[in-house]
Amino acid sequence: MKIKKEHFKELEEVINNIHISDWRKYYKEKGLSKERFIWDMFYLSKFDCNILYDYLNDSHIQTALSKIISKY
Repeated sequence: MKIKKEHFKELEEVINNIHISDWRKYYKEKGLSKERFIWDMFYLSKFDCNILYDYLNDSHIQTALSKIISKY
């Protein structure tokens, strides 16, 4: 992953503060994609994405988000 360790930890912390299991169940019931779920959780986290887009693109961010969310 190209994301800096400190940014990954910050992102992981804010994502973990969302009730992901409840959201995950809802998305599965509605038949929504994993990619949609990942990006919606990123949006809900209200993480300052400007610091990430200074040196990453969507693909890099999605990789980091997938790793964080795969625990759920």
